[in-house]
Amino acid sequence: MKPFEASNTAKVIAASTILLASDARTAPLVAPGAAALCRSMLSGSRVDRWLASSAANPLARTLWRAVEHFTLPGIMAHYWYRKRAIEIRCRQAIAQGVERILILGAGLDTLALRLAREMPGIDMVEIDHPATQSAKVGALSGATELPPKNLQFIACDLAIQPIPSTPFDDGKVCLVIIEGVLMYLPPTEVARLFDTLYKLARSGTRIIFSFMSAWPDGGSGFRPKSWLIERWLAWRGEPFLWSLQPDAMGDFLAARGFRLVEMALTREFSEAATASGVRTEGENLVVCERV
Repeated sequence: MKPFEASNTAKVIAASTILLASDARTAPLVAPGAAALCRSMLSGSRVDRWLASSAANPLARTLWRAVEHFTLPGIMAHYWYRKRAIEIRCRQAIAQGVERILILGAGLDTLALRLAREMPGIDMVEIDHPATQSAKVGALSGATELPPKNLQFIACDLAIQPIPSTPFDDGKVCLVIIEGVLMYLPPTEVARLFDTLYKLARSGTRIIFSFMSAWPDGGSGFRPKSWLIERWLAWRGEPFLWSLQPDAMGDFLAARGFRLVEMALTREFSEAATASGVRTEGENLVVCERV
């Protein structure tokens, strides 16, 4: 992403949330309250407000659906099948005793905001690039309902800065979520991130993260392949930089002190979506545990 601009991918996902929620056919995909929060977060500039408004407009929504069809069919639903799978695992972890949720590279995601309001006894911490986080906090500060007191924002550029140790210092049981982030980091930085988490986290700490598949032909990213999406990401300074073959994930984690607990390929956590015509493949979910 560009140094002084909020992530464009984060804005697209927020707009996709509004679009899906405003269409009766796809509204059940979206978590209650998520679309309203996304509208608040897309209120900081004229362009953002236009984006949010067009996503909810029936005519403009038809145009956005056409753009999706000719670039990467099903990607908007994919975002929310991914988010739903993560939220299910997050809630399970809280039920099992997790006391703090730490989200790295949260973007304009709504999970921490929603859970912080629902569960005041659980700490929520978001660590994100200063530009994206500043835009998010600034937009929320003008909302009717301010962020809850059990939600903390920490600005940090994970591409060049180490993870702050403060979320781990008091020994609370922590779950780390890294959604839609690792593919934008160079391989050396991905390895460094896991090495740092190993040093900071206590034994048994779990991490939920998504990653892009490295395909047998040497490529990476979503399938069907979309050169338009790849060109757009590169133009906006957000190209995919890291991917891994799913079969290699266990060894990658073991080399950094983590045990693979679960891996769900795209078709597994969005099986119902595939039956509805969503054909995206390539982004997978992993749950791992520090040994």
